Amino acid sequence: LINDATVTISREKHIVRTSLVGLDGTIKEYISNGDYDISITVGIVAVKDGQIVDEYPEEGIRELREFLEENKPIKVASTFFKIFEIDKIVITRFSLKQETHSIRQTIELRALSDVDYVIKSNEY
Repeated sequence: LINDATVTISREKHIVRTSLVGLDGTIKEYISNGDYDISITVGIVAVKDGQIVDEYPEEGIRELREFLEENKPIKVASTFFKIFEIDKIVITRFSLKQETHSIRQTIELRALSDVDYVIKSNEY
């Protein structure tokens, strides 16, 4: 459970553009929607007995690092994700810059939306 997180979502559409002689502009052929590209900013603070304490959040960062280094999709749930029908993401990158001026550590995550799919073929 991460209480201090803000999310940015973007999506690129896959469109083939074809130029024709004598035509201003291009012919656009819609191909498909791409994955959602997701940026998440997470704030980690040190907590003891349910209270924020005045120390660097070393344990929280270790726990999040372990979680982020798993190589599998992560289930997510929030009102914001639900609007875009996103329930799983794959972390593609994370970064953090050591913050020694406060008791809060910011971590930037990049992810892609993920969906279950089944590929069927009649050619066996």
